[in-house]
Amino acid sequence: MRRVPLFATDRVIAAWIALAASLATTAALAVPAVRRGTGLAPVLAIGGLFVAAALVLAVHAHARRAALLRRARELTATHPSTPRTHTSEN
Repeated sequence: MRRVPLFATDRVIAAWIALAASLATTAALAVPAVRRGTGLAPVLAIGGLFVAAALVLAVHAHARRAALLRRARELTATHPSTPRTHTSEN
């Protein structure tokens, strides 16, 4: 186990922020498109791509964090005398 902080939780939070921002942006662009009658399909298609990408990143970040936590538990169970350098559950 490395003696550097694990930024897994930060990536999970960033992925959720990206998902919320892409959803909000899609909704904010859809409203004027409907009011103007310029076409909702392109806005939803592009917004859907951004939402899908953010969702993939969120799932990947959650999986990576779970793997790192599992590995940290394995290492501390194997070497219980090793002092932990980072106490939070990152």
